[in-house]
Amino acid sequence: MKNKFTTFINGNVAKEEVLEQLAFAGHAHFTAMQMRDYAVKGFEFHMTRLLQASQKLFSIELNEGDVIEQLQAAIREAPKDSSILITVFSSDGEFTQKSKDAELNIMIKTSAAHNGPTGPMRLKSFEYQRPLADTKHVGEIAKTYFMREAHNAGFDDAIFVHNNRVLEGSIWNLVGWDGEGLVWPKGPKLHGTMMQIIEAMAQQAGIKQSCVDISLSEIEQLDGLALLNSWTPCVPIAELDGKKLKLNYDFYTLLRTLHDNAVVTRLTDLNFR
Repeated sequence: MKNKFTTFINGNVAKEEVLEQLAFAGHAHFTAMQMRDYAVKGFEFHMTRLLQASQKLFSIELNEGDVIEQLQAAIREAPKDSSILITVFSSDGEFTQKSKDAELNIMIKTSAAHNGPTGPMRLKSFEYQRPLADTKHVGEIAKTYFMREAHNAGFDDAIFVHNNRVLEGSIWNLVGWDGEGLVWPKGPKLHGTMMQIIEAMAQQAGIKQSCVDISLSEIEQLDGLALLNSWTPCVPIAELDGKKLKLNYDFYTLLRTLHDNAVVTRLTDLNFR
């Protein structure tokens, strides 16, 4: 194993001219994961995401073996603790019918490991629903725009509300505690990999879960609210639109414990043939 961060495309170190094609490649999808000691939690959810999104955006079946083979080549160059970004795109780019049924390219980028913010965070709500919300696709300028709008207003980040339903955060899922179990907002949103890990582990532990329509006024009444994504299973939320929320440290500990107990997949042990 080496100890450097690199970007690979189709198993080879990315060349400048190829990276230039990606500068405005808005028709692509990706997944992001955290690797620790060459292992990843919820790896099966990342693979399912890539396979389903490739079919949805390109009408092509992505070869899972190719992804694994190229991923192993990339991590051989990287530190054992790294962030990994896998992007799938077509050389035909966007704004063209050619991107349908085109040959897919796989870009794998490694970078420094990241554990996410610790919080508590203060959030501001915005009326917005992400297009193709169930797909983790690139080119979403609105997410950064609303994050910055929230920061300019004195908050840490943004959450999205549509038709009086709380949906998700800018780059986060939301989960609450109602005194009896986990509460997930219902509506168009990304079914995040960390969300899937927590759902699976909570089900295994016999913890009650519900997915319900929830308004801003209702979410403020929860007995604890947190953000989660591939960085972390829990960032406590202390304030929403200037209103103080209850900080429930038992709830936060539960989320972290569920994540700690999740099975890891050692990427170096995967078979791709």
